[in-house]
Amino acid sequence: MLENLLRPWIVARLLSGGAVALLALFGAWVAWRVLKRWRIGASTEGQLALERRAELVAAVVQVALVFAAANLALTVLTADRLTHSIRGAMCAWGVFDASPYGFLALATSALGAALCALWVVLHRLDLKLAKPVLTRRKFAALFGLAPVLVLDLYVTARWALDLDMEVVATCCSLGLDDALGGTQGAGGGPRELAAWIALGTGVGAVLASAFSWRRPGRFAGWLAAGFSVAAAGAAVPAILWFVAPHAYETPHHLCPFCLLHADVGGIGWPLFGALFGAALCGAATGLVQSQGAASARGDGAAVDALSRRLSGWAAMGWLTVLLLGAWPVARYAWITGGASLFGGT
Repeated sequence: MLENLLRPWIVARLLSGGAVALLALFGAWVAWRVLKRWRIGASTEGQLALERRAELVAAVVQVALVFAAANLALTVLTADRLTHSIRGAMCAWGVFDASPYGFLALATSALGAALCALWVVLHRLDLKLAKPVLTRRKFAALFGLAPVLVLDLYVTARWALDLDMEVVATCCSLGLDDALGGTQGAGGGPRELAAWIALGTGVGAVLASAFSWRRPGRFAGWLAAGFSVAAAGAAVPAILWFVAPHAYETPHHLCPFCLLHADVGGIGWPLFGALFGAALCGAATGLVQSQGAASARGDGAAVDALSRRLSGWAAMGWLTVLLLGAWPVARYAWITGGASLFGGT
């Protein structure tokens, strides 16, 4: 519906998405022109001009990364603010669920931000090497990155225009809680299993990232990346089934978007932000080490230095996730004298 374009949050999200798509397409166009004539080690005037263009592409994509990260937050904020316009929507869940493109828009926003961040890591590594041996790889990656960002703009526009402000949306307590909460029952069981798996993989991610920071190398980098990906996958059901109910102090409310609200201290913003950042830094550690073979023999120190920095950020990020996830559980145990939220002992 075109009248949706009169809403400021929707306009801001579409303008930001359009800026990212245009920057990515411009970067891919320049990259194509550079790749056709790129010659490593050449010192001709033409090669120097190509290197200046390469710097332009890198600057453009780094600006796109800032917008892409903002897009992810703007997508959630837009849905949250539109709850005042759609009856029945108590949080962003109801707005996303009101259109078949809603959750797809959230997914493409997250994917675009993640790919932009990984591209910038690859670019930073290329700058640290004695020879720009990764230039072709990172420019070729732009031809995969640009379509994702264009797709994100398209899906987000379809979601924004598809929203009908006159309909009654499905509340998260009906759509999400009934679907997931009903399968878990009132007791612990799978809830506690999900929490223990998340705790184990989270601690593993902290230790693996710390090990990679202390002794950077290919094995340590891949270990940190593997644990980070596993911990990210395990954290989502644990937050839904265990952390969120303790934050709300009710065993049947599982909505992750309600964690963004002030009545629970807005804990969702730092929790999901740390989760996204830690997973990316851990994955980036493996990416950096995987490119070590392409670098020159004397570039090992540069590879390890960047890997160490990313590993340190990943370790701090996962430690933050564990502490934030434990806070609602510890708080509930404190105010209830250790009583179980799910009816157990």
